[in-house]
Amino acid sequence: MKTSHVLNIFGDSIMKGVLLDEESKKYILSANAPGDEIAKNININVNNRSVFGCTVVKGAKLVSSAIEKGRVDGTGPVLIEYGGNDCNYAWKEISDFPDEMHDPVTPLKLFEKLYSDLIADVKKAGITPIIMSLPPIEPSRYLAWITKDGLSADNILKWLGDVNMIYRFQELYSNAISKIAFKTNSLFIDVRSYFLDKHNYGSLLCADGIHPNKEGQKLITKAMMDFFSASPSMA
Repeated sequence: MKTSHVLNIFGDSIMKGVLLDEESKKYILSANAPGDEIAKNININVNNRSVFGCTVVKGAKLVSSAIEKGRVDGTGPVLIEYGGNDCNYAWKEISDFPDEMHDPVTPLKLFEKLYSDLIADVKKAGITPIIMSLPPIEPSRYLAWITKDGLSADNILKWLGDVNMIYRFQELYSNAISKIAFKTNSLFIDVRSYFLDKHNYGSLLCADGIHPNKEGQKLITKAMMDFFSASPSMA
């Protein structure tokens, strides 16, 4: 597909193409990030404005600034992928005070409002938003990752109730994204379903349980390719 359109991507480390190097246990950038692969496969220009650790709070500001400065316009769609950092917690505080109440980085109701407002602002500027659901996480692996430097797994589990609460809470945010896509009549790439229909989706994630590995990134690319193949006018 030949086109002069530009696909702007605003997301977090998932769309930035961050991997956990298994040997060094440090985060690195993939040579085959989904955005880069899309640019190669469907011959569009991709501006990947994703930022490691980005939340919808920071992301809304990035999108608004890009629109105001004319870096994003209606000549191409904007793909938005936030939520993975919004649903995270201050795990050290939970480890230290497991009997207290703790809020996620962006409480769910606020997340829904800010995400909906972001979509409205994008549409108001005459730009087509594409919303992406979240790939699932592997809760046991993630708990091991966040407690590897001394946090109390027992205290965190006491607060959670069971380790699968990590998965369920993250799923609440992905479900909220799906609902926002429906309510705002926005285009939607359901990346999560591409992972969940695999018998062992954990094999598609890095050792931290949250970042897709190389095979997981290929699956995200496939989800995007399927979407753009079905909607060629969007790219």
